[in-house]
Amino acid sequence: MTNNQTAIPISLLRSASLTLGLSVLVAASPASANVLYSNGFEVNNAGWIAFGGGFNATRVASGTNGVTSASGSFHAESSASGSAGNWGGYNYGAGAVPTVFQEYRTSIDIYLDTGGSWANDTRFDFSSAINNAAGAHRRDFIFNGGFYNDATGPGASTNRFVISASNNSQPTSAFAKNPARDPIAIDSTGWYTFEHHFYDNAGVLAVDMSIFDASDALLNTWTISDPTDLIGGIGGNRYGWFSYNQFSVLAFDNTSLEVPEPATLALFGLGLAGLGMVRRRR
Repeated sequence: MTNNQTAIPISLLRSASLTLGLSVLVAASPASANVLYSNGFEVNNAGWIAFGGGFNATRVASGTNGVTSASGSFHAESSASGSAGNWGGYNYGAGAVPTVFQEYRTSIDIYLDTGGSWANDTRFDFSSAINNAAGAHRRDFIFNGGFYNDATGPGASTNRFVISASNNSQPTSAFAKNPARDPIAIDSTGWYTFEHHFYDNAGVLAVDMSIFDASDALLNTWTISDPTDLIGGIGGNRYGWFSYNQFSVLAFDNTSLEVPEPATLALFGLGLAGLGMVRRRR
């Protein structure tokens, strides 16, 4: 196959302007995101039945297979062959057409069950792919995951998920525990947010692939960029896809695609670094 945007709360800005002497220009309303697609499966599984057959996700009530929904009363389960969605439509909903790139994020909550009695080396992948400027597939950006209880790799000899990131899918072209891919171990059962941030880095596509726990704490970010992915040749979103799945139950919730609104705050003066930055979340 084949940076996290941040925002500073207004209250913090007001305080900082007094204590640090910053000049704050408020151009409009607080910085926000334009949500182009969002589905928490409370009403339907729209966007996750776009391809039919084994790609369809199943909408289930909270508590199904022992999993409480990440929010609300419903969530979804991936099919055994791997469910896929189109984030409301390719290229920001425009379809398979020529598209100019704009910065965007995709996000999905995935339930990792470390007490599920899985066999060692049971794996899954989740990809958020991007199109080229002509509207066709360009590249996959894949979280490679697996359940392990063996004595090697991160979190050795514990029940844990090991996650890394690459452009390839398991089992033939990638491996979650690949030490060259900075794998991490997650040893607590719960919901985790898997986020892709696609942006222009000096004329080249870059993607920050981040995992957050249920308290919104950042666990790790992998940044993947290929120098041949010049922004002029990049379009918009393609699919979100569990491109490999060996789990009998793989629950997910709160799927979304968003693009940033035009900048609404400009900060000037000294002391900006002392403020710290707070990651923008939904």
